[in-house]
Amino acid sequence: MSEYSRIFDGWLTRYKLNRLLNKYELENRLELDDAITIPSIDKGVTKFNGSFAEYVDRYFFWRGWAAMSCVVPAAICLYFALQMGLLIYTPIDGELPSGELFFAGWIVTVLISLLIIGLCVFAIKKDFFCYTHYPIRFNRKNRKVYIFQHNGPGGVIDIDWEKSYWIVGKIRDGWHSSYDLRCHILDNDGLIRHTFSVGGESSYRAEILQHWEMIRRYMEESPAALPFPPLHLFTSTEPTLLNCFLIQVGAVSGFNGLKSLPYLVFGSIWAFFRWISQKTCRTPRWPAEVEAVCQIAEDDPYRLPEPRQTAERDGLTEEEFLQEIDYIRSAKEAALAYEQANPVPSGP
Repeated sequence: MSEYSRIFDGWLTRYKLNRLLNKYELENRLELDDAITIPSIDKGVTKFNGSFAEYVDRYFFWRGWAAMSCVVPAAICLYFALQMGLLIYTPIDGELPSGELFFAGWIVTVLISLLIIGLCVFAIKKDFFCYTHYPIRFNRKNRKVYIFQHNGPGGVIDIDWEKSYWIVGKIRDGWHSSYDLRCHILDNDGLIRHTFSVGGESSYRAEILQHWEMIRRYMEESPAALPFPPLHLFTSTEPTLLNCFLIQVGAVSGFNGLKSLPYLVFGSIWAFFRWISQKTCRTPRWPAEVEAVCQIAEDDPYRLPEPRQTAERDGLTEEEFLQEIDYIRSAKEAALAYEQANPVPSGP
């Protein structure tokens, strides 16, 4: 079995479940008590306090893609369907098309129309009328990980932190490879029953290790072991147009979209589709039993303010802002050095 998953596994396509761990997964487990000696970083934490830390799912940053990528082919199909529908009623040399052409035209029109409907249904199921995001909550008090699936009974999967099986997931998209922080939930026979990914992906394995180290330190050590400050919460899940623009332009260009017109245009189109789809979605709500074990103390010294929009800098002094930028720069340099010193492990 390949060590690589597909780019949209877990969202547009399914993870391969009900299987044993492959060689790569067996040899590259992230151990809970094994510290990573590079600075930890944030890749999608939205809530942070002394009781729990909450992250977005990996596909939070991809939302709007299904809608955008389906609209263009659907529009092209609709154009040809209309043309074919008009053609079968258009006289040729003063005469209406033959019965055979009339019948064939209707068959093609119907098939194209079905394709359009299929594309629209696919986009609606993945991007519209679902949830704005699917959060993952790490409770350090009761040592549990909660994975949101849907509102209502049975909508949350939970697992003991000590029983979770973490790896740096490897993703192949054509010639391009990327990585994510991935967890398998195993049954008593060692079969994978559920898989989920936490936070943003990266082109560099070392960045995912930094992402993992932030979660590992939070659960195994203390919130005080993490760099808040100089870091602060960065990601907002509010489905505003500005938020969608900030997230998607950043996803396309690494927050350099304003310096490149093609990135800016593509990111803006993506942001529009993200906004439209997100406005139709519901906000995820944790059930009462989860909230009951995730109470935050009124005097919690580790609780961080949650941003109203992504990349919000309100409340930061210029000195604090510069310290944060310096930390992120040094963390990226450390990740690059680690990447060069530790080649990516290979599987079968």
